[in-house]
Amino acid sequence: MSSHILEAKNLYKTYNHKLKKLTVLKDVKLSIKKNEVVCIMGPSGAGKSTLLHLLGGLDSPSRGDVFIGGENIYKMRPDKLAALRNVKIGFVFQFYHLFSEFNALENVLLPAVINRDLTSRQADKKARELLSVVGLAKRLNHNPSQLSGGEQQRVVIARALINDPEILFCDEPTGNLDSETGGKILDILIRLNKEKDMTQVLVTHNKQIAQTCNRIINIKDGEII
Repeated sequence: MSSHILEAKNLYKTYNHKLKKLTVLKDVKLSIKKNEVVCIMGPSGAGKSTLLHLLGGLDSPSRGDVFIGGENIYKMRPDKLAALRNVKIGFVFQFYHLFSEFNALENVLLPAVINRDLTSRQADKKARELLSVVGLAKRLNHNPSQLSGGEQQRVVIARALINDPEILFCDEPTGNLDSETGGKILDILIRLNKEKDMTQVLVTHNKQIAQTCNRIINIKDGEII
């Protein structure tokens, strides 16, 4: 049995842009082991976020395959892929994507409500515990507009963890934060890797984050170099 939890084979992503075809990713191949923390780095426009979205099943490749736990995710039915994303994968985005009408606790609970693996009481208890882990025990009832950028990002991390994902994908997790707040987010991510049985794949420009990873994958002009 392969020790790789995540594999990409011959990935291409091409967009039709006006009268031209724009190839963003070219023949990308990579393998990531279980519990590995991998950083994807490269200049703006290199294809980092596009690659992360393909690895996480958020977008479809023009060609190529992605395997999670040995399963080809782009051969799955849409409902099965959606279920896999909800249960096995957690996402931390640069721009938070929190629901403005829900408070911090409700935002964290949403993936658990969709999954239905926990009772409402169990989900509520777990969401409160996760918010406590990220330092927001006293901010449960605050809506996103009442939280700072760093606090919102911590809500996103707690939400990403509610279903105990095997893989955590982070797209510029400190990109919108000042250095002090970004450092606190980094500390949380490092602690999570030590405490939980979890693989992390991070896209970042932040060299401080890169230095904490097991391995750095450099990408330029859509190709791994």
